[in-house]
Amino acid sequence: MCGCHDTDESHDAETQKIVERRRLVQGLAAGGLLTAGAGLPGCSTNPETGRSQLLLVRGEQLSQMAAASWADVKSKTPTSNDPRYTRRLKTIGDRIARGANKHNERWDYAVFDQNTRNAFVLPGNRVGFYKGMMDFADNDDQIAGIMGHEVGHVTGRHAAARVSQQMAGQLAIAGGTILGGSQLQRRCRSLPANQQRACFQRASQNTRLLNGALGMGISLGVLLPYSRQHESESDLLGAKYMHKAGYDAYQSVRLWEKMAEASPSRQPELLSTHPDPARRARDLHNYIKAQEDLGSQGWDSIKT
Repeated sequence: MCGCHDTDESHDAETQKIVERRRLVQGLAAGGLLTAGAGLPGCSTNPETGRSQLLLVRGEQLSQMAAASWADVKSKTPTSNDPRYTRRLKTIGDRIARGANKHNERWDYAVFDQNTRNAFVLPGNRVGFYKGMMDFADNDDQIAGIMGHEVGHVTGRHAAARVSQQMAGQLAIAGGTILGGSQLQRRCRSLPANQQRACFQRASQNTRLLNGALGMGISLGVLLPYSRQHESESDLLGAKYMHKAGYDAYQSVRLWEKMAEASPSRQPELLSTHPDPARRARDLHNYIKAQEDLGSQGWDSIKT
């Protein structure tokens, strides 16, 4: 699954189901591609971001897995055929794809007939918008900001990177648990026979605690920060694609200001998959201003 774009983290029941389906794609990939990734180079430099990425899976493989999830979402969630939404979304999507030099690829857009303020992208250039998200936007430029963000997840290779991180994290947790558990059990074997049973029970319990602690550490220290980094990267890439497509990139700033105003109560950013909306607006403003200051040399990268 590609990193989703949750504009409102207080999901309703249906949105939560969709999030879980996307996580299922991610989980299937993590569990099923360990051997497939063995022949791949571990790291590569992404030409769009200039950042080195750990890639243990191929985007084509994730796309095949995501196809079933995409079909499932569209079969279980009402979709809109209203051209005021579908034609508008496709027009904006095609312009953003051209701005990202992805116009020669096939894109599949869907508008879901619900009031949720959300949009997402799945591997294989499958982009879903909810009517609530399109209605929340003031104009086409703000919708283009969201679309640019989703396309940024594609060009940033965030789906493959996220799955690769999870795979590496799972291996680290398993290895740390095995190593720690074996050390605890080794100590028990040095005790008198009448003390070993109780010692092994404590060792087993402590091994489970160790596993949970390692999992929490990987989540808070690696996976969540990477997720927030992916979201921030996609914001900047989206602004870049907006500019190249002829949209007003500053409208992406206004969109996130509106998001911050609409969700004043949020969980701490440390525990979130997404950066704080107010910070996203500030970062976008600073990036856009920096590109304008560069003049003709601007908008070639997402560096400020």
